[in-house]
Amino acid sequence: MRSSCFAAALVLASLCAATADAASPVDIGVTAGTLGYGPQVGVVLVPRTFDARLNFGDLSYSYNTTSSDVYYDGHLKLQNLGLLGDWHPFAGSFRLTAGLFYNDNKFDLAGTPTAGQTYTVNGASYTAQPGDHATARVDFNKLATYIGFGWGDASDSAGLHFTSDIGVMYQGKPSAHIDVTTQPAYQSAANQYAQAAQSSLQSDLNNFRWYPVIQLGLVYRF
Repeated sequence: MRSSCFAAALVLASLCAATADAASPVDIGVTAGTLGYGPQVGVVLVPRTFDARLNFGDLSYSYNTTSSDVYYDGHLKLQNLGLLGDWHPFAGSFRLTAGLFYNDNKFDLAGTPTAGQTYTVNGASYTAQPGDHATARVDFNKLATYIGFGWGDASDSAGLHFTSDIGVMYQGKPSAHIDVTTQPAYQSAANQYAQAAQSSLQSDLNNFRWYPVIQLGLVYRF
């Protein structure tokens, strides 16, 4: 997806630049922040008043550790594609922004106990066997709205410009999933434990509907 977005950004920039006069309304650049990092293409719709932007953010992070004889393997993926509209109310660099994001952010965690070790869960003891494991996953709504403010050059001058965005992305209630795979004798109890843990996690996630956005960027206007 990342390579296709880079290609789309370059094509859009080329088409707009080809149809523009000497002072092109197009800028292209990169941004980085809480949405990840990636390319951005902007087009001036009304000089010093309205702009439109298409940007892509991507960031992956993996972490693993062993605690209490359980091996944990976690993965966080930030990936989103945004279409944003900017209004410059004072005909300067300050802008108010609203838009939509395709939100493909997700988080997953797997836990694997050490085979042969005895564990106590909810007061009951069991000895782990090969293949026993638990998985947790958090998914987010695919369509998210964005509101915010920031600074970006609203003039028609060519060259390199610094940009910034501060806002929030409304992603609705995230969805939690927890599954446990174990020996047949313990599976029923494990399922009940997993369901209780999932309900607790879901209750915590219900308050995480707004995702903070802070992005910094460098763009070049042709």
